[in-house]
Amino acid sequence: MQLGFTFGGRNFHNVSLGQGQEPIAEEAIELSANEGHWVILQNVHLVRKWLPTLEKKMEQCSENPHDDYRLFISAEPSPDPHESIIPQVINNCII
Repeated sequence: MQLGFTFGGRNFHNVSLGQGQEPIAEEAIELSANEGHWVILQNVHLVRKWLPTLEKKMEQCSENPHDDYRLFISAEPSPDPHESIIPQVINNCII
């Protein structure tokens, strides 16, 4: 299974969500947490039902991640200012 798009030394994974890419994103996160890669998940606003799974995966991978592991997430803002699209675990990790 190919893990989305990779650059250079195959340590950067770019996954654009919205068309069944969730399993690829999950595998990219696991691989990256173990091997110190970087991942960007684009368009998470398109997969709202999958966000609880993403939150669990992030919690699992934060237990003992590689020092170089990074996860970046992009989303369009919610039309409702009182509704957050970002899972709580992400809000807790924002620097």
